[in-house]
Amino acid sequence: MIYLLRYFLIVVYTIIWGTIACVGILFGGGTPLTCWVARNWIGWIVASCGIRIEAEGLQNFDPAAPLVLMTNHQSVFDIAAIVLTLPTDFHFVAKKELARVPFFGWALAGSGVGIMVDRRNRERSVKSLRQAAQRIREGANVIVFPEGTRSPTGELQAFKSGGFHLALQAGVPIVPATVSGSLRITPRGSLRVEPGTIKIVYGKPIPTEGLEVDDRDALKDRVRQAIEAGFDRQMQGPAPAQASHLLEQPTRRES
Repeated sequence: MIYLLRYFLIVVYTIIWGTIACVGILFGGGTPLTCWVARNWIGWIVASCGIRIEAEGLQNFDPAAPLVLMTNHQSVFDIAAIVLTLPTDFHFVAKKELARVPFFGWALAGSGVGIMVDRRNRERSVKSLRQAAQRIREGANVIVFPEGTRSPTGELQAFKSGGFHLALQAGVPIVPATVSGSLRITPRGSLRVEPGTIKIVYGKPIPTEGLEVDDRDALKDRVRQAIEAGFDRQMQGPAPAQASHLLEQPTRRES
């Protein structure tokens, strides 16, 4: 019953704050308004679900310097951890299909906070990233999930190249971020939203100035190592109660 109540509240909050965002956009509100709405909307959801978010490494940000933030992705609540702790306004590189999601997607695309990329069309995708690079050079901060999709296990998957091309074109630092514990909030294969703690660690900026496309793979490795170094392994994997349940399951004997 508690899970149904949480989902009901999430839907209500999404309608309320999504409507505020869409109306604000119609009257000329842009990125600052949408970021403010996003923080309030997600803050309500997190509080109602009993989720606590901890952040480390905020001293690594220079509010006056544009950047590309790269983080692991294992749950929808990774976004909550970033939105509620990032000390600057932000933009997301997101797949074009999200623009069709009521309220959330409409606000994401309409406000310009979402840099929508058509992954099925390479030419359009490249054009979107070029436009994003220009916006970064003009002062925007962009969030990229280099894995491209959520990890089913919490372990880092292979990185896509698009975000690295974006950072190299813009010539701005990459700030690595590591989210731990969010997989326990929304367990794999479950629609439940569990209470708990999410921890996000912001690493030191990794410079890209002077690097060329040929340096991309080395840059990938460096960012990957930085993200892996930030994991809190005690918060990854099944929650203690879930792990105990798994241990109680009967083992199958080999015949």
